[in-house]
Amino acid sequence: MKVMVGRLVTAAGVAVAAIAAQIAMAAPASAMYTGCLNYLKGEGYVVGPKVYAACSHEAIKVGYVWYPNSYCVSALTGIRVGGSDALVACQRAHG
Repeated sequence: MKVMVGRLVTAAGVAVAAIAAQIAMAAPASAMYTGCLNYLKGEGYVVGPKVYAACSHEAIKVGYVWYPNSYCVSALTGIRVGGSDALVACQRAHG
């Protein structure tokens, strides 16, 4: 009986560690493009998986200025986001 309890405790510990690792790894990535997502939500666009994928292309920093990533812009315009909205949103896709 003690062996069974020990195995259950070990299995639970492994499960908790796996979940904690996924949460820890996901948080920084999602924080990177919240500016892009929030801008599009504010403009009335539906934010789904395609928008998340587009906004995951980080803006490019040159000096002190952030420039929109062309992959982000083309992905957003491909799903019918307006060109100027895509540019502004993709410019905000950075940490």
